[in-house]
Amino acid sequence: MKLNLPNIFTLSRAVLAPVFLALLLHGGQWQTAIALLVFIVAAITDWLDGWLARKYGQSSAWGTLVDPLADKVLTTAAFLGFAMMNLVAWWMVVLVVVRDIATTAFRSYADAVGRPLVTSWSAKVKTFVQMTFIIVVLVFLAVQHIPFPSWFLVLISWVLHPIALQGTMLIVTVVTVWTGAEYFFQNRGILRRPCVRVACFLRRMFKAKRSMHLG
Repeated sequence: MKLNLPNIFTLSRAVLAPVFLALLLHGGQWQTAIALLVFIVAAITDWLDGWLARKYGQSSAWGTLVDPLADKVLTTAAFLGFAMMNLVAWWMVVLVVVRDIATTAFRSYADAVGRPLVTSWSAKVKTFVQMTFIIVVLVFLAVQHIPFPSWFLVLISWVLHPIALQGTMLIVTVVTVWTGAEYFFQNRGILRRPCVRVACFLRRMFKAKRSMHLG
């Protein structure tokens, strides 16, 4: 792997994720504000690494594989932080994380067998929905203790109300799981051959075991 500028930005996103999570879980107003800033900077690198790679012809198979993985590390850190702060339900976070791990593993397998996958429009929508939810929650967490006008404080209380957070997170979870299912369905042909091989292997094992018992 040649470590060029786009790759450095990609790696920085994964490095910033635990820094962001530690600041978020500290719980102080300034720490939350800095966590928001760290997340926004990390999110900007997601756009910047792709732009630099295209502009200077520095796209690589490694970057194509690791870039979405770094995105998922960052969003996973945010969702885990929200769950640990009891802002969202753990079961929804688990569904989101499992979906992201499964699609990343599938993408890696597709690259390994020479059938790289292109990011779909629905996957981009999923990323936008997740990022918007995370940033909005972080913004309101960061400013909730600032003495704003009463109407804005009411707005903050509405946005951070448990029902509002859980309901919005449910929408994020449904979108995430749906796009994951669509991702596997649209590219199911890639899995067909290994699944057939596994089925044939299991069938041979069953026949061999049955023959031993009959013998």
